[in-house]
Amino acid sequence: MHPIERLRFVARSRGAPADVLVMESAAALMAFRDDPAGMVAACRRIIDRQLDCGPLWWLCARMLCGPDAAYEARDAVELFDADPTEQRLREALAGLGADERVPLLIEVLAGGPERVLIDADDAADARHAAERGQPVWWVGGVGRLLPAEMFDALERRRDERNDALDARNEVVPIELAVAVAGPRGVLPPARATRRPDCPVAPELFRLAG
Repeated sequence: MHPIERLRFVARSRGAPADVLVMESAAALMAFRDDPAGMVAACRRIIDRQLDCGPLWWLCARMLCGPDAAYEARDAVELFDADPTEQRLREALAGLGADERVPLLIEVLAGGPERVLIDADDAADARHAAERGQPVWWVGGVGRLLPAEMFDALERRRDERNDALDARNEVVPIELAVAVAGPRGVLPPARATRRPDCPVAPELFRLAG
């Protein structure tokens, strides 16, 4: 598939799984590895079309900031494919004591040190669980945890775009959950967010165009 066609595929793929978006975007962006301006423009277009997909912010930031965009693309896809989060989560759940309540698991679309972006229905469920005393765990695999500046940019761009479709998701305080399940295991939010998954890429702070 031609790189431009891949970019169009990503742009049209509302609701597509993150692994598909990462793989297709990495392949498309490889075509711009020797064209820095083209890379920036392509990354901005991808982000604008898939604003709530944390792994795409992660992929684009790595390719824009790394010394070798092609290496970053390949490594990102490999890391995403080998994400150990599910295994870490199973191990943590198996280790719960008999007197511990089973947590409500909520998928994180993107997260920062203080807030996370999740499905709006999941946000309501998380609040109800917390009110009932049931623990909530965020589940955020590879590419979901962004530096504070990157997550702030995601929020600003959501506000600037004011897309009604974005109402499907909601930003909530990270402290609504007691733990975050990720590649390094199940950790308290303060520990889980100490090491973001990607560098800060100021090029992504602006809308495309």
